[in-house]
Amino acid sequence: MRFFKELWHYLDVTVHVIKMAFMTIIEYPSNIAGWLISNPLQFIMGFAIIKFVVESFGQINGWTYGQLAFLYGLSVISHALSMIFFVQGWFMGYFVIEGEFDRYLTRPLGVLYQFFFTNINIFGITDLIPGILVFIYGCAKCHVVVSPLFVIQVIVMLVGATFIRGGIYILLGSTSFYTRSAVDFGQYTQEIMDKTTMYPLSMYPESLQFILTYLIPIGWVSFYPVSSLLGVEAKFSGLVIPFVTLAVGFIVMLIAGVYFNFGLRKYESAGN
Repeated sequence: MRFFKELWHYLDVTVHVIKMAFMTIIEYPSNIAGWLISNPLQFIMGFAIIKFVVESFGQINGWTYGQLAFLYGLSVISHALSMIFFVQGWFMGYFVIEGEFDRYLTRPLGVLYQFFFTNINIFGITDLIPGILVFIYGCAKCHVVVSPLFVIQVIVMLVGATFIRGGIYILLGSTSFYTRSAVDFGQYTQEIMDKTTMYPLSMYPESLQFILTYLIPIGWVSFYPVSSLLGVEAKFSGLVIPFVTLAVGFIVMLIAGVYFNFGLRKYESAGN
Protein backbone atom coordinates (compact mmCIF):
# COMPACT_ATOMS: atom_id res chain seq x y z
CA MET A 1 0.00 0.00 0.00
CA ARG A 2 2.84 2.37 0.84
CA PHE A 3 4.51 1.59 -2.49
CA PHE A 4 1.41 2.55 -4.48
CA LYS A 5 0.92 5.69 -2.41
CA GLU A 6 4.50 6.77 -3.11
CA LEU A 7 4.15 5.86 -6.79
CA TRP A 8 1.01 8.00 -7.03
CA HIS A 9 2.89 10.89 -5.40
CA TYR A 10 5.68 10.66 -8.00
CA LEU A 11 3.15 10.53 -10.85
CA ASP A 12 1.33 13.54 -9.44
CA VAL A 13 4.57 15.51 -9.22
CA THR A 14 5.46 14.50 -12.79
CA VAL A 15 2.12 15.73 -14.14
CA HIS A 16 2.58 19.11 -12.44
CA VAL A 17 6.13 19.41 -13.78
CA ILE A 18 4.96 18.69 -17.33
CA LYS A 19 2.21 21.31 -16.96
CA MET A 20 4.76 23.89 -15.82
CA ALA A 21 7.08 22.98 -18.71
CA PHE A 22 4.26 23.55 -21.20
CA MET A 23 3.38 26.87 -19.57
CA THR A 24 7.01 27.94 -19.87
CA ILE A 25 7.33 27.28 -23.59
CA ILE A 26 4.02 28.89 -24.57
CA GLU A 27 5.29 32.13 -23.05
CA TYR A 28 7.72 32.33 -25.99
CA PRO A 29 5.75 31.24 -29.11
CA SER A 30 8.46 32.38 -31.53
CA ASN A 31 10.94 30.10 -29.79
CA ILE A 32 8.76 27.02 -30.16
CA ALA A 33 8.06 28.02 -33.78
CA GLY A 34 11.79 27.98 -34.48
CA TRP A 35 12.12 24.51 -32.97
CA LEU A 36 9.12 23.28 -34.97
CA ILE A 37 10.94 24.29 -38.15
CA SER A 38 14.56 23.39 -37.40
CA ASN A 39 14.18 20.07 -35.58
CA PRO A 40 11.89 18.28 -38.06
CA LEU A 41 13.97 19.64 -40.94
CA GLN A 42 17.14 17.81 -39.88
CA PHE A 43 15.36 14.45 -39.77
CA ILE A 44 13.48 15.06 -43.00
CA MET A 45 16.81 15.81 -44.69
CA GLY A 46 18.29 12.63 -43.22
CA PHE A 47 15.40 10.62 -44.59
CA ALA A 48 15.74 12.32 -47.98
CA ILE A 49 19.36 11.14 -48.10
CA ILE A 50 18.21 7.55 -47.52
CA LYS A 51 15.75 7.91 -50.40
CA PHE A 52 18.53 9.21 -52.65
CA VAL A 53 20.85 6.33 -51.72
CA VAL A 54 18.18 3.66 -52.32
CA GLU A 55 17.12 5.17 -55.65
CA SER A 56 20.75 5.42 -56.76
CA PHE A 57 22.16 2.11 -55.55
CA GLY A 58 19.13 -0.09 -54.81
CA GLN A 59 18.34 -1.77 -51.51
CA ILE A 60 20.56 -1.27 -48.45
CA ASN A 61 21.68 -4.70 -47.32
CA GLY A 62 18.39 -6.22 -48.47
CA TRP A 63 16.19 -3.51 -46.95
CA THR A 64 13.73 -1.77 -49.25
CA TYR A 65 12.89 1.92 -49.08
CA GLY A 66 9.64 1.26 -47.23
CA GLN A 67 11.33 -0.97 -44.67
CA LEU A 68 14.02 1.63 -44.12
CA ALA A 69 11.30 4.26 -43.59
CA PHE A 70 9.68 2.01 -40.97
CA LEU A 71 13.04 1.55 -39.22
CA TYR A 72 14.00 5.21 -39.48
CA GLY A 73 10.63 6.44 -38.20
CA LEU A 74 10.63 4.28 -35.08
CA SER A 75 14.24 5.21 -34.37
CA VAL A 76 13.42 8.93 -34.55
CA ILE A 77 10.38 8.47 -32.29
CA SER A 78 12.46 6.75 -29.58
CA HIS A 79 15.10 9.45 -30.05
CA ALA A 80 12.43 12.12 -29.47
CA LEU A 81 11.13 10.42 -26.32
CA SER A 82 14.67 10.18 -24.92
CA MET A 83 15.18 13.87 -25.71
CA ILE A 84 12.05 14.74 -23.74
CA PHE A 85 12.84 12.73 -20.61
CA PHE A 86 16.58 11.96 -20.53
CA VAL A 87 18.53 14.57 -22.48
CA GLN A 88 19.62 16.16 -19.17
CA GLY A 89 22.03 13.26 -18.79
CA TRP A 90 24.19 14.91 -21.44
CA PHE A 91 24.88 17.80 -19.07
CA MET A 92 25.18 15.94 -15.78
CA GLY A 93 28.85 16.90 -15.50
CA TYR A 94 27.98 20.58 -15.22
CA PHE A 95 25.52 19.85 -12.42
CA VAL A 96 28.23 17.92 -10.57
CA ILE A 97 30.88 20.63 -10.98
CA GLU A 98 28.53 23.51 -10.14
CA GLY A 99 27.08 21.78 -7.07
CA GLU A 100 23.55 21.73 -8.51
CA PHE A 101 22.81 18.37 -6.88
CA ASP A 102 22.73 20.10 -3.46
CA ARG A 103 19.10 21.14 -3.90
CA TYR A 104 18.08 17.65 -5.03
CA LEU A 105 19.64 16.08 -1.95
CA THR A 106 17.55 18.25 0.37
CA ARG A 107 14.19 17.31 -1.16
CA PRO A 108 12.07 14.28 -0.19
CA LEU A 109 12.21 12.73 -3.67
CA GLY A 110 14.70 10.47 -5.41
CA VAL A 111 17.71 12.42 -6.69
CA LEU A 112 17.79 10.71 -10.08
CA TYR A 113 14.06 11.25 -10.52
CA GLN A 114 14.38 14.95 -9.66
CA PHE A 115 17.34 15.44 -11.99
CA PHE A 116 15.41 14.22 -15.02
CA PHE A 117 11.76 14.88 -14.30
CA THR A 118 12.05 18.40 -12.95
CA ASN A 119 13.84 19.42 -16.14
CA ILE A 120 11.65 17.81 -18.79
CA ASN A 121 12.60 18.97 -22.28
CA ILE A 122 9.24 19.70 -23.89
CA PHE A 123 11.01 20.91 -27.05
CA GLY A 124 11.82 17.26 -27.72
CA ILE A 125 8.22 16.91 -28.89
CA THR A 126 9.24 18.65 -32.11
CA ASP A 127 11.38 15.58 -32.94
CA LEU A 128 8.28 13.39 -32.73
CA ILE A 129 6.67 15.03 -35.76
CA PRO A 130 9.03 13.72 -38.49
CA GLY A 131 9.37 10.38 -36.70
CA ILE A 132 5.61 9.75 -36.66
CA LEU A 133 5.17 10.93 -40.26
CA VAL A 134 8.00 8.73 -41.60
CA PHE A 135 6.78 5.76 -39.54
CA ILE A 136 3.24 6.06 -40.94
CA TYR A 137 4.71 6.33 -44.43
CA GLY A 138 6.82 3.22 -43.79
CA CYS A 139 3.75 1.30 -42.57
CA ALA A 140 1.90 2.23 -45.76
CA LYS A 141 4.82 1.27 -48.02
CA CYS A 142 5.24 -2.08 -46.24
CA HIS A 143 1.48 -2.72 -46.26
CA VAL A 144 1.50 -3.30 -42.51
CA VAL A 145 -1.73 -4.61 -41.00
CA VAL A 146 -2.32 -2.42 -37.95
CA SER A 147 -3.80 -4.85 -35.42
CA PRO A 148 -4.11 -4.42 -31.64
CA LEU A 149 -1.15 -6.78 -31.20
CA PHE A 150 0.95 -4.70 -33.61
CA VAL A 151 0.12 -1.50 -31.71
CA ILE A 152 1.06 -3.15 -28.39
CA GLN A 153 4.34 -4.43 -29.85
CA VAL A 154 5.27 -0.97 -31.17
CA ILE A 155 4.44 0.76 -27.87
CA VAL A 156 6.38 -1.83 -25.85
CA MET A 157 9.32 -1.54 -28.21
CA LEU A 158 9.36 2.27 -27.98
CA VAL A 159 9.28 2.19 -24.17
CA GLY A 160 12.18 -0.25 -24.12
CA ALA A 161 14.13 1.70 -26.73
CA THR A 162 13.66 4.93 -24.79
CA PHE A 163 14.90 3.23 -21.61
CA ILE A 164 17.98 1.93 -23.44
CA ARG A 165 18.82 5.38 -24.75
CA GLY A 166 18.10 7.00 -21.37
CA GLY A 167 20.14 4.40 -19.49
CA ILE A 168 23.13 5.03 -21.72
CA TYR A 169 22.83 8.78 -21.14
CA ILE A 170 22.76 8.18 -17.37
CA LEU A 171 25.77 5.86 -17.49
CA LEU A 172 27.86 8.33 -19.47
CA GLY A 173 26.71 11.33 -17.44
CA SER A 174 27.42 9.56 -14.13
CA THR A 175 31.10 9.24 -15.01
CA SER A 176 31.36 12.90 -13.96
CA PHE A 177 31.00 11.84 -10.32
CA TYR A 178 34.19 9.82 -10.69
CA THR A 179 36.19 12.08 -13.04
CA ARG A 180 34.91 15.38 -11.58
CA SER A 181 34.94 16.90 -15.04
CA ALA A 182 32.17 18.35 -17.16
CA VAL A 183 32.79 16.27 -20.28
CA ASP A 184 29.78 16.46 -22.61
CA PHE A 185 29.29 13.02 -24.16
CA GLY A 186 25.92 13.96 -25.57
CA GLN A 187 26.75 14.86 -29.16
CA TYR A 188 29.19 11.97 -29.58
CA THR A 189 26.68 9.49 -28.15
CA GLN A 190 23.85 10.81 -30.29
CA GLU A 191 25.97 10.64 -33.44
CA ILE A 192 26.77 6.98 -32.77
CA MET A 193 23.13 6.17 -32.01
CA ASP A 194 21.90 7.91 -35.14
CA LYS A 195 24.26 5.91 -37.32
CA THR A 196 23.44 2.58 -35.68
CA THR A 197 19.68 2.83 -35.07
CA MET A 198 18.42 4.58 -38.20
CA TYR A 199 20.11 2.14 -40.57
CA PRO A 200 20.30 -1.70 -40.64
CA LEU A 201 22.83 -2.90 -38.08
CA SER A 202 23.71 -5.79 -40.39
CA MET A 203 25.52 -3.40 -42.75
CA TYR A 204 28.33 -3.08 -40.20
CA PRO A 205 31.15 -5.60 -39.51
CA GLU A 206 30.19 -8.65 -37.42
CA SER A 207 32.51 -7.57 -34.59
CA LEU A 208 30.65 -4.26 -34.30
CA GLN A 209 27.31 -6.05 -34.52
CA PHE A 210 28.34 -8.23 -31.58
CA ILE A 211 29.34 -5.19 -29.49
CA LEU A 212 26.12 -3.32 -30.31
CA THR A 213 24.01 -6.38 -29.51
CA TYR A 214 25.48 -7.85 -26.33
CA LEU A 215 27.83 -5.24 -24.81
CA ILE A 216 26.20 -1.91 -25.73
CA PRO A 217 22.67 -3.00 -26.68
CA ILE A 218 21.95 -0.27 -29.22
CA GLY A 219 20.86 -2.91 -31.73
CA TRP A 220 17.78 -3.53 -29.59
CA VAL A 221 16.66 0.10 -29.91
CA SER A 222 15.24 -0.43 -33.40
CA PHE A 223 17.03 -2.96 -35.62
CA TYR A 224 16.14 -6.27 -33.97
CA PRO A 225 12.52 -5.49 -33.06
CA VAL A 226 11.86 -3.94 -36.48
CA SER A 227 13.52 -6.93 -38.20
CA SER A 228 11.15 -9.18 -36.28
CA LEU A 229 8.06 -7.08 -37.02
CA LEU A 230 8.80 -6.92 -40.76
CA GLY A 231 10.43 -10.34 -41.14
CA VAL A 232 13.64 -8.88 -42.57
CA GLU A 233 17.00 -10.39 -41.56
CA ALA A 234 15.28 -11.78 -38.48
CA LYS A 235 18.29 -13.01 -36.51
CA PHE A 236 15.98 -12.85 -33.50
CA SER A 237 12.36 -13.55 -34.42
CA GLY A 238 9.03 -14.04 -32.72
CA LEU A 239 6.20 -12.01 -31.26
CA VAL A 240 8.15 -11.51 -28.02
CA ILE A 241 11.13 -9.66 -29.56
CA PRO A 242 9.68 -6.17 -28.84
CA PHE A 243 9.23 -7.36 -25.23
CA VAL A 244 12.90 -8.36 -25.22
CA THR A 245 13.69 -4.74 -26.08
CA LEU A 246 11.63 -3.69 -23.05
CA ALA A 247 13.48 -6.17 -20.83
CA VAL A 248 16.85 -4.94 -22.13
CA GLY A 249 15.71 -1.37 -21.44
CA PHE A 250 14.83 -2.24 -17.83
CA ILE A 251 18.22 -3.93 -17.33
CA VAL A 252 20.13 -0.95 -18.77
CA MET A 253 18.16 1.48 -16.60
CA LEU A 254 18.76 -0.66 -13.51
CA ILE A 255 22.50 -0.78 -14.14
CA ALA A 256 22.52 2.96 -14.84
CA GLY A 257 20.61 3.70 -11.61
CA VAL A 258 23.03 1.64 -9.51
CA TYR A 259 26.02 3.29 -11.18
CA PHE A 260 24.49 6.73 -10.59
CA ASN A 261 23.83 6.03 -6.89
CA PHE A 262 27.38 4.84 -6.35
CA GLY A 263 28.66 7.96 -8.06
CA LEU A 264 26.38 10.16 -5.96
CA ARG A 265 28.21 8.95 -2.85
CA LYS A 266 31.34 10.62 -4.25
CA TYR A 267 29.55 13.92 -4.81
CA GLU A 268 31.28 16.74 -2.89
CA SER A 269 29.19 19.78 -3.84
CA ALA A 270 30.78 22.85 -5.44
CA GLY A 271 34.28 24.09 -4.77
CA ASN A 272 35.80 20.78 -3.64
